[in-house]
Amino acid sequence: MTTTNRPIGPPISERLPLSTKLVYGVGNLGFTLLISAVGFFLLIFYTDVALIPPALASTALLVGKVWDIVNDPLFGWLSDRTQSRHGRRRVYLIYGALPLALVTFGLWAVPRGLDGVSAFLWIVISYALFDTLFTLTNVPFSTLTAELTPDYDERTSLTAVASIGAVIGYLLGSILPPIITGRFADASTGFLVLGGVAGAVAGLSVGLVAWRLREPKRAIHVSAALPILPSIRATFRNRPFVILLGAFALVRMAFTLMQSSVPYFVTYQIGTPERLTMILGLLMGAVGLFIYVWKRISDRTSKSRAYAAGLTVMALAAASSFFIGPGQVGAMSLMVFVAGVGLSAHWVAPYAMLPDVIEQDQSQTGERREGMYYGVYGLVDKLMRSLGVFIVGMGLEGFGYVPNVAQTEQSLFGIRLIFGPIPAVLLLLTLPLLLRYPLDRAAHARLRQNLAAGPKD
Repeated sequence: MTTTNRPIGPPISERLPLSTKLVYGVGNLGFTLLISAVGFFLLIFYTDVALIPPALASTALLVGKVWDIVNDPLFGWLSDRTQSRHGRRRVYLIYGALPLALVTFGLWAVPRGLDGVSAFLWIVISYALFDTLFTLTNVPFSTLTAELTPDYDERTSLTAVASIGAVIGYLLGSILPPIITGRFADASTGFLVLGGVAGAVAGLSVGLVAWRLREPKRAIHVSAALPILPSIRATFRNRPFVILLGAFALVRMAFTLMQSSVPYFVTYQIGTPERLTMILGLLMGAVGLFIYVWKRISDRTSKSRAYAAGLTVMALAAASSFFIGPGQVGAMSLMVFVAGVGLSAHWVAPYAMLPDVIEQDQSQTGERREGMYYGVYGLVDKLMRSLGVFIVGMGLEGFGYVPNVAQTEQSLFGIRLIFGPIPAVLLLLTLPLLLRYPLDRAAHARLRQNLAAGPKD
């Protein structure tokens, strides 16, 4: 494939057909289903079904996650430099869909009786294979948001539809596993079937995107030439990206603290562990219901201001949870719903803002490096998830948490603090960043016009 240094040109406004957005949303559904199922059920499968000691299983997963963290920028960089007749991104979806389905099945196919070194190696290798195929397809898939349309508002619309697919996938990933495994007397067989179903859904969804979507002919890309480390460093010279990444990292940390501590809050502070599924469903239901609302707010203002408004709503809801007492299920439900309304903005705005900063980078470097930007985004996402879970564990221990007993006042105070006020502070810290974010609709239009005009003599 020949490359050219011609910049992406007009039209500034380019609408996508609804069918394109729906196909992209289906792809997001498949990826998010895997994230949800693995996040909620993989560890308990290892410990309670495969009978692998928890310390051994969690250590092996931690080793696997080291590769999980580094591979995002690596595969983003590789896709930026890829040249093929299928394009830079789509080629990974074409050849990655079936292997992704197979390694997803293999993740749950632990041979009976594994222990010690053999169990450790099985988990490390199977998880590393799964994550390699997941990242190798997910990073190129994500970059299509930047490539399918150059339009400021169409990117928000595309992201909104993709986010609805993600909400559905997240719900399926948390609801389907207990339904599927509960139908089998032998839990190992149930999880094998789960792996087959999840792998098939993910593989088919990625295959659908590869079949139905094309990288647009109007997007004549400038292949990335920088080596990987200078390419990573260059992203941090892009001021709009640094601001967005800082806000995104704070939100991811805040949400991880709430996500990891909500079972403790519901079980010990509210005293109704049987309501946890209902509360999580209420949260995700609110996220799904208000995605289009935040899309409309973004259309009328800007993405950064819509994002700031949503995070303010979520912060106020999180802070109020500190005052919810035992048995107050109604208050908890209201708080979670309002938090979901605010969180819904996070499922739209930052993923619609990221493609815009790539044009800013192109104006500085002369290259199109969507893969690297999405790779660094994924790197920070995973770092914040890992750090957030670590903080919750250390915080619970520091406040004297003891499992499966009534908690002391000190322990309950720690649970309330980690679940509500600390995330609220982190969310509010994003506001100065987002209010200074420079790429609004008008600034992005000027940037696109400058790129269309080409380099000055």
